[in-house]
Amino acid sequence: MTTDNEQTTGMGVAQRFVKAAEELHLSGGRLYRDGIVANEQVLSKIKNGWQKPQKKSIELLCKKYNINAAWLYTGEGDMFLAGIKPFEQHVRSENERLFYNTDFELCLSNDGQPITTGCVIPISLPMAGDFDFMCINNDKSLAPIIMPGDVIALKKLATWKTYIPGDFICVVVTSEYKVLRKVSVTQPDEQSINFTQMVDGTPVESSIPKDIIVEIYKVVGNYRRQ
Repeated sequence: MTTDNEQTTGMGVAQRFVKAAEELHLSGGRLYRDGIVANEQVLSKIKNGWQKPQKKSIELLCKKYNINAAWLYTGEGDMFLAGIKPFEQHVRSENERLFYNTDFELCLSNDGQPITTGCVIPISLPMAGDFDFMCINNDKSLAPIIMPGDVIALKKLATWKTYIPGDFICVVVTSEYKVLRKVSVTQPDEQSINFTQMVDGTPVESSIPKDIIVEIYKVVGNYRRQ
């Protein structure tokens, strides 16, 4: 029987780079947002043999995702350092929630669902009461309420009824982009919602059609990182 190590020994560095990305369900877009590759098409080019991974990309992939560099270069040994695959399914207790040690945009998939292909840590501290997960805000639009680097606790809202009445900070995931804004109570019509965001100290209002909004997360707490 051929082992996984025996199979990967015969691969080139580029093939193992792609294999590691596929094992962790990392898309070209994700690698680009992580700063590992120069653009979203690089992974596809490497996979098709049109481009080789740069040394810097290999180093960053290994560092961020616990990849064994010796395995990547030679095919010998385990894919992951100490044989530990990051983000493996963690059986959490009832009180634990996930903390994504990255910006909220990087821990949400295109359809607005939290994904585990990031630095994820289970936490059990009841820091914000009822919340779904925590992550870091790297955006300045909510300063001075929520500063870049602050940890924010997010709760997914199930219905427009829970969303419309309040005036609160939330993450809105749309089919076109993700934004972290303070929501006004204004609803100009049945088809759209108005959002107010502070830009250079000035409130700027924009209208978002309801039909492009995929998910809404309320910020139920924020914590200044020490």
